[in-house]
Amino acid sequence: MLSKTLISVALATSLVLVPTTRATADSKDFIAGAVLGGVAGAIINKEVRKNKERQAARQRAVTPRTYAAQPRTYRAPAKKTYRPSIPATPEGREIQSSLNYFGFDAGPVDGQVGRKTRGAIADYQRYMGYDGTGTLTTFQQHLLTTSYLRAEAGGSRTLQDIATLPDGTRGLLKLYREDLAAGGAQQRSLTPAPSGAYIDL
Repeated sequence: MLSKTLISVALATSLVLVPTTRATADSKDFIAGAVLGGVAGAIINKEVRKNKERQAARQRAVTPRTYAAQPRTYRAPAKKTYRPSIPATPEGREIQSSLNYFGFDAGPVDGQVGRKTRGAIADYQRYMGYDGTGTLTTFQQHLLTTSYLRAEAGGSRTLQDIATLPDGTRGLLKLYREDLAAGGAQQRSLTPAPSGAYIDL
C-alpha cells in the first residue's frame, strides 16, 4: 500500500519537475494515457478513503468514553396512570350496582372491586350497624344484592315505601333485613292505612 502511494507521488512529482516539451502523440497514445491516468486516480482515491477510515478507527480506540463527565439529572418516578389489574366480575358489577342504588357511591359499574367500591362497602356496613371492614360477609352481600333486586322489582310499591321511610332509599335495606329476620315469608309494605297506622301486607 505504501509502495502504491510512493509511486503515485513520484509520478505526480515527475510531471511537475520535468520540463515540458512539445509532445506529439497519436490517438492510441492518448487513449492509453487516459486509461493509465484513470486507474492511477482511482487507486489514489481508494487509498485516501482507507486512510481516513483507519484514522477514525484509531481515534475511536484511543478516545475513552466519558460517561461520568455527563451530568446526571434527577428524574422523579413516573406516576402510574393505569388501573391496577383487578379482575372485573359479574359479582362485582352486581355489588357496585346495589351500592350505587342505595346511595353508597361505588363509582362506575365496571365489576372491579377497587378502593372506591371498598369504601362504599364500609359505608354500607357502618350504616347497617356492622364493622366497616370494606369486605362483605356472605350474609351482608346477600342482603345487599337481594334488597337491590327486590327494590327494582317492586315498582310503585318500592317508591311508596321510599317516600315513607326517614332514610329514603337506604331505609329499604333495614326494612328488608327485618323481613329476612322474620323468615322472609312476609314482605311488608309501609303503605299507610286510612287511620294513619302502618299495616303489614
